[in-house]
Amino acid sequence: MISVEKQMLFLLSKADNLETQELIRIYAKRGYSAAYIRNMLSRLKKDRYVDSPSRSTYRITDAGRAFVHSINRKPQLYGEQWDGQWHLVLTAFPEAERKRREQVRAALLQTGFGHMYSGVYLSPWAYREELAELFRLHEAEPYTTVFSGRLEGGPLSPEQAVKIWALPEIAEKYEEKRRWFHDQFEPSLAEALGTNREMTDALDVFVLYLALGEQISELYLIDPMLPFELLPHDWIGREVLQQLTHCADQVAAAIPRDSDYARFVR
Repeated sequence: MISVEKQMLFLLSKADNLETQELIRIYAKRGYSAAYIRNMLSRLKKDRYVDSPSRSTYRITDAGRAFVHSINRKPQLYGEQWDGQWHLVLTAFPEAERKRREQVRAALLQTGFGHMYSGVYLSPWAYREELAELFRLHEAEPYTTVFSGRLEGGPLSPEQAVKIWALPEIAEKYEEKRRWFHDQFEPSLAEALGTNREMTDALDVFVLYLALGEQISELYLIDPMLPFELLPHDWIGREVLQQLTHCADQVAAAIPRDSDYARFVR
């Protein structure tokens, strides 16, 4: 799932129902077309994360709320103590299911699993609920096996983890987001807030909140949130993520409480 879809699910989780036009109005400010937003809503409905109780109205389903819960839970892994257990997913797709195999592979990597060998994915975190939903969505139960345990021969080293999870590439993405934050986002936020908070445009601030949230969401998709024991000593992920999420909280607090957008951030 891409970050815009996840963000719309988050907004729907904060409201009983949302009109298509309301979402279009919000995302038009961010440069997305009406056709693009309608397409995203159709995909969410197809995946059963949302339904449509009436024409042009959408609401989140139980499956959608469970997905949002799993998204919000992932960054908390940075503060959890690892018990040393490993969780493996073995996949065996026939050649006729190549497309499904690649979809499951991409979803496993986004969830936080590392690609250890062909058809073998590894994680220090169980992700039980996430795997159940992933297999349901892709109808992959007949082609997957999950089990947990300890690795023979001792634990993986940080050097091995660097390769399995492609941590240098993830670190580069974190550096890219940090530069974007300092060079583009902070000046835009200062301009939107101005010197007179009473003149602040609530939608402008909310759109900045969404823009920052989308950047954070992209990091959630690529960062496996590994335990401290498996990370390089100079890992920047925690620091950058903490900086961005702290700012997101500040931006949310700047949205006027009496605006139409306060319900999405409270």
